[in-house]
Amino acid sequence: MAQGGRGYFRFMCTVVMGIGIISGLGGMALAQSAREITLVNIEFEGTKVWVPGPVVVYKGDSVTIKAINNVKSDPAVHGIAIEAYGIQALVNAGKPETIEFKADRAGIFPITCHLHPPHVGTELVVLDR
Repeated sequence: MAQGGRGYFRFMCTVVMGIGIISGLGGMALAQSAREITLVNIEFEGTKVWVPGPVVVYKGDSVTIKAINNVKSDPAVHGIAIEAYGIQALVNAGKPETIEFKADRAGIFPITCHLHPPHVGTELVVLDR
């Protein structure tokens, strides 16, 4: 191998090792993440829905949801519930509500308005690492 070839080989080994180390650190950073999500309740053609959705997090994440009720029609209060996590909160128009929990089990869980069941909700998707 020519002298210039060895330098290139060392450089590429250093790059590959660096990528491996960075990738490994990235995996460590995922071990415990804090996820902040804003959900807004809107009305579209008569249907009330929490957007955007679905909410995707990883098992073990600390999750903070800021829920905003932006529906202009009656009633002035809507609910947000994740029954599998024992979460129920009231969200008044013009007053955001903060919900915090640990995503301690994987799966797909409905996010609904527990006050008005016919309303369309969204989903919480908790992925295994």
